[in-house]
Amino acid sequence: MVDGLIKVESKYDFGTTLEKAIAAIRKRNITVFSVIDHRKNATDAGLELGNETLIIFGNAQAGTKLMQDKPSIGIDLPLKLLVSEEDGKTVLRYYNPLHLGKVHQLDKNLDVINNISGMLGSIVDEAARK
Repeated sequence: MVDGLIKVESKYDFGTTLEKAIAAIRKRNITVFSVIDHRKNATDAGLELGNETLIIFGNAQAGTKLMQDKPSIGIDLPLKLLVSEEDGKTVLRYYNPLHLGKVHQLDKNLDVINNISGMLGSIVDEAARK
């Protein structure tokens, strides 16, 4: 069975991990569509929230191949990476592309799913451990 949500603890503080994650994505010539600062949005609404930022990113060539196979994958694209602080630790979370491939029954492009899975793993490893 393939786990859906992957959680990786970072050895770095929140700010460093976030910067390293964005840099790792951009280094691979992947488009960063948006960086959503949930804490800032909560503060603007008069609420409190710890550090939590969502990075939305993707590659049209890979994503389009998957959507041509199964349009339903479009609900899970572009990719997302959540960086947050929990109990004094920085954590990264993302949906496992192998799990998404099973959920959406992506049969024709398993090589694309495997490549995306490896790429996400290397981005998270670079942001959290190197």
